Amino acid sequence: MDRQTGHDRRRALRAAFYAMRVWRMFDTVSARMIVIILLSAGPMAMIGGLQAWYSYRHTLAAPAFRADMAVGRINLEIRHDVDHLSALLNAINLMSLDEQAIGRTLQLAQSLTGHFYPQLALLDDRGNVIVAVDNGHTLSSGGNVPAEGLPRFSGDVRVEPLDLSGPERDGRSYVRISIQTAIADTGGNAVRQGFLTAIMPLVWSRHHLQIGDPRLDFMQKDGAIDAWIVGRDHNIAPLCEDCWGMRVPPPQVLQWIHTLSPDSTTHATMSMGDASFAYGPVEGGVGALTMTRRNVAETHALVMFIIWLFVIVSLLGCGLIGVTKSANLLLIAPLRRLTTSVAQWQTSGGGFDAHSTWSMPAEIRRLANAFATATRTLARHEQRLARASVRQELLLKEMHHRVKNNLQIVASLLNLQANRIRQPEAREEFTQARDRVRALATLHRYLYADGELFSLNMEHFVSELCGQIFQAVGEGTGTRIALQINAERLEMVPDQAVPLALILTEVVSNAIKYAFPEGRHGTISVGLVKEDGHMARLWITDDGIGLSAGRRRDAEDRTGIGLQLIRGFARQLGGTLEIVEDGGTRFEMVFPLQARDDPNESRQTS
Repeated sequence: MDRQTGHDRRRALRAAFYAMRVWRMFDTVSARMIVIILLSAGPMAMIGGLQAWYSYRHTLAAPAFRADMAVGRINLEIRHDVDHLSALLNAINLMSLDEQAIGRTLQLAQSLTGHFYPQLALLDDRGNVIVAVDNGHTLSSGGNVPAEGLPRFSGDVRVEPLDLSGPERDGRSYVRISIQTAIADTGGNAVRQGFLTAIMPLVWSRHHLQIGDPRLDFMQKDGAIDAWIVGRDHNIAPLCEDCWGMRVPPPQVLQWIHTLSPDSTTHATMSMGDASFAYGPVEGGVGALTMTRRNVAETHALVMFIIWLFVIVSLLGCGLIGVTKSANLLLIAPLRRLTTSVAQWQTSGGGFDAHSTWSMPAEIRRLANAFATATRTLARHEQRLARASVRQELLLKEMHHRVKNNLQIVASLLNLQANRIRQPEAREEFTQARDRVRALATLHRYLYADGELFSLNMEHFVSELCGQIFQAVGEGTGTRIALQINAERLEMVPDQAVPLALILTEVVSNAIKYAFPEGRHGTISVGLVKEDGHMARLWITDDGIGLSAGRRRDAEDRTGIGLQLIRGFARQLGGTLEIVEDGGTRFEMVFPLQARDDPNESRQTS
């Protein structure tokens, strides 16, 4: 099951790969224009090709059609000869002659026909020969005609194939034509019945045909039609006995004829090279074989078919090549230049050069001009925005500078006022207020000095702020109380840096003042690290006497303003504050970092 699933997956991937390749082939302007031309010109080319193919097939079938028509024409002409000979015998029958007169009439008829017929004879009612006029031929039955070969009633004309025997056998086919007649006695009265019969060869001779006879078409030298008579025993003899250059059918045709039944009443055709053969039954119970070749007109039609196909394919190919080249020159190349210009403008800035020429189409020129106008307008807007951004940054720096100076002035005033106060508690409150104001002044100084108006690097800020608190309290770092800083290079927005600075000020200053009384030595550790990508953790620990012992109050019951400020700033940061007393005091807070909202980045992104 897993193997079948893997096979189906590979087959689906292979099909998707080929589909993607096909899509990429038609993903260009040239390919799509070629498809459009094929769809528009393809039906016309197909119609022209079908017409040419129909003409080609008709031309190929024309020789076979002519050969088949020639078989029908031979049948018609042989039937005409049979009718002519039957009319001659009927004319003799109507004379009501005796035996001697019929013999003389048959001799006269033989002379008038140029001894064309091998035999003209008078038979009695049993088929025995009474009088015969022949050219040395004898009947195959030895001088009589079987009863089944004789007419059965007056007016009946019996035509049957006949094979001659003896040394006179020449391979030709013959037919015997018989009619009933009345044999008169010497006095001229009809006393008995007889038969008039004649043997006719199935052959045409130029000497026996008159000028204008249509059968002369079959007797032209190197004519378009050759004809043969096929006997019942498949013997083949030329239809024309004195034609020039009579050809012999190929052996393949002779084998084909032997496969046909002699009693077949349907026509059959076959083609061999440029020749076509047709076979069909004709009058007398024999068959006719004809051969035709393509004539000049048909050969010309075949040549024109090949030329026409070549012209169609050439014109379509030239059209596709021309369209492809034209599309590359007039459409694709300008679009590529326009795309390159846009890419250069995006990377290098400055003015947009469309490289517009008159060889481009009007639509692309208008598109290039629209791009140029839009980029000029955009460049002016960017210049104004850049000037406004510089001015804004200068104003912000100036604002932070002024705020820093004002806060320092306030801190100095609070310090002077604290020196004039005699009460220690009041002086302490003024001192704490001074430290808070100094922390804010330090933050604004960092924003002004570093030029980072929208974020603050907390690594150096935490170190400087803690050192400043030590100096304000009057303790040197590393003398009695050691200071350890573990602050990462963390970017923080000013809205979070302000409450964080105040928390540091409150906690560190309280640790210096209350965690190490009576000259006790110790360490204060401050850490600020980033956790889980969008969270930060701040901790401030000391190894002093603890919060409860230092202030003489429990941490949960303390209601002083310092701890209230710390908790309030923690809520402002959205963090959780935890105070632990275990061998000292530990303030730990985890809060989420706000994302930097830089207007410069927003402008570049848009």
